[in-house]
Amino acid sequence: MRWDFVKSIANNDFTRVVGLIPIAGYLILFNDEIVGMASFDSLASVAEGVKSPFLISGLIKLRLVFFGSLFVLLSFLIYRVFRPEVLEVTKSDLEFSELVRQRYSVHDLTQLEEQVHSTGWVERTDAFWLVQGRRRSKKPVVSGFRWDVRATMFSQHGDYIALLAREWWIGAVHTFRAARISSFLFGTLGYFFLAVPTLDIAQAVLRSLLRI
Repeated sequence: MRWDFVKSIANNDFTRVVGLIPIAGYLILFNDEIVGMASFDSLASVAEGVKSPFLISGLIKLRLVFFGSLFVLLSFLIYRVFRPEVLEVTKSDLEFSELVRQRYSVHDLTQLEEQVHSTGWVERTDAFWLVQGRRRSKKPVVSGFRWDVRATMFSQHGDYIALLAREWWIGAVHTFRAARISSFLFGTLGYFFLAVPTLDIAQAVLRSLLRI
């Protein structure tokens, strides 16, 4: 349940569009006259007195769309507030490692190393913390270098820096656990609510085509 996984549910083109529905939907879905005019039986040209092909009433379908889009909007907002900024520039730990190699200064790397070696850090990757079967010590490696010897630093400790960057990125996408779970649950429930009316309409159309 990392932020990069939650992003696929909470922050995509679909969520940005669906998130607009509750704004206008509230004025429509709870207005009895408009709901009556938007009867799915009427839209489907079902004659009066004929059994409806839909399993769910039009009012329930409209409200499922409303609450589903509302949950998707909440999922999106939670993601935008609590997401790690690094996800806006890199999609994986390998991409971030390459970004660090190309752009990060000695000062940036020192800050990265201090965070990973801090007492509150939760260790994430064995590739970084295990060296030939032994635990890596939390002794700083890059903090002693000057800004003007960056090339020398990467030449001597390139593998260490790459693994350090990957460890930091994976730690970043594990922050705010409650927010990650909430965003995922709201998004999943919202998509389910939105899928139910679609499935109901689909089965009615299919039955009509097959004359069931």
